[in-house]
Amino acid sequence: MSKFLTTSNRVITLLLLAGATLLLLFVTFSGAVNHYPFNQFYWLQVDTNSINKEITKYTMWGICNPTDWNSHKNGNCGNLAPAFPLSPMDNFQNSTSLPTDFVSNRDTYYYLSRFGFVFLLIALVFSGVSFICALFQCCWFAMKQVLSFFVTIATVFSMAGVAMQTAVVVMARNTFHKHFHTKLGASMMGCVWAATVCLMLVFFLSCCSLTHKAYNIHKEHASAAFEQQRQLEMARLEEPPMAETNNQVSGGFHFFGRGKKDASHADIPQQDAVGAPMDEPIAPANETGIRFFKIKRHDKNVDQESI
Repeated sequence: MSKFLTTSNRVITLLLLAGATLLLLFVTFSGAVNHYPFNQFYWLQVDTNSINKEITKYTMWGICNPTDWNSHKNGNCGNLAPAFPLSPMDNFQNSTSLPTDFVSNRDTYYYLSRFGFVFLLIALVFSGVSFICALFQCCWFAMKQVLSFFVTIATVFSMAGVAMQTAVVVMARNTFHKHFHTKLGASMMGCVWAATVCLMLVFFLSCCSLTHKAYNIHKEHASAAFEQQRQLEMARLEEPPMAETNNQVSGGFHFFGRGKKDASHADIPQQDAVGAPMDEPIAPANETGIRFFKIKRHDKNVDQESI
């Protein structure tokens, strides 16, 4: 069961990362490539006939001018540049025909749109790297940590980029809608939000996988430590009775041998005392000379008395 869940997690991670990377490609290069499906995505479409006599579509790389309002293609895209700002004040250079909000809040539109492009581009790069890491995560365990790191970066930048782009597009749509006919690029918004959701799901899956793996490792170490501690406690409980028995046995043999030795030594002087003559008592070793002198003197006194 655990192996099945691990395999399912890897497959789902691969699919989500592949989808997120593909969607971010569509979003980031919309307007830069004049081929299907890149020419189908735009942020905002505005009928700006009163400003430049054309229909305007805002993409990541510039302004496109389709020939028909209902056209699905972006149309003619000129003066393309990365991080093209969604700032009508800078795009049209005509402050008299623009709503006043674009003039008074020019910096807000300008920097939100430019930084949104940069953040989404960074998210695309790290999403692609994460997809490559996911292909090789089954080869070694360290790749899982690398994958989680790259997915985290991609998710953070994608969330920041989509928040900025959504804010600036909605603000521009609301401001244009007061004076012009506008239409929001639903495909573009759907792609960028879907990519962000995919990255968020991969982030949570990778975190859950790492947490589960770390928990299993901790559980194994804890079980091994507990088993070792239990064996030590059992050894401590069994060791004192065995040591006491050994001491008793060795003490008994020692006492028996010692008693036998003492008895043999005690018997030897008794035998010597019995076998020795009565008139020559055995003196201790430290009094041998003195006893000999006394014995000689005693013999002389006996001879004199006999005379």
